[in-house]
Amino acid sequence: MFKRYFSVLIHSRFAALSLMTLLTLGGLNPASAADILGHWKTPAGAVIHITSCGKTLCGKLTDFAPLPGYTKETATDVNHRDASKRNRKLLGLEVVWGVTRNGSNWTGKVYDPRRGFSAPATLKLTGQNSMNVKGCVRMVFNICEDENWQRLR
Repeated sequence: MFKRYFSVLIHSRFAALSLMTLLTLGGLNPASAADILGHWKTPAGAVIHITSCGKTLCGKLTDFAPLPGYTKETATDVNHRDASKRNRKLLGLEVVWGVTRNGSNWTGKVYDPRRGFSAPATLKLTGQNSMNVKGCVRMVFNICEDENWQRLR
């Protein structure tokens, strides 16, 4: 009888410990993809709307300070390295794409219209309403830059 009770006690404690570990490490605590969806403000004042785009996430430029002589509606991608893309409108331009979950981070690509180039990027929530976005470009060696974006809504 004692042996049976002890066995049940051990198994139930093991099950409780396993459930607690699952909930803490793998189940409910890590951020889900839905946590990065929404409107994010960059340090330059631009607003990026991250949403679902099929099997990945993407982000479109929804607000920004245009260059002198332009409005948000007339501003084009004048700095793009590919001259054939310099006439495309910036408002609504997809500047984050192909974002997928990679452990506790997300990886994808970002495009910086101020500089006219794209780069592989890592997006990581640093709080409920803040996210670090790090992009790296390979020259002779990796040149990386990161920004902290703030959630708007």
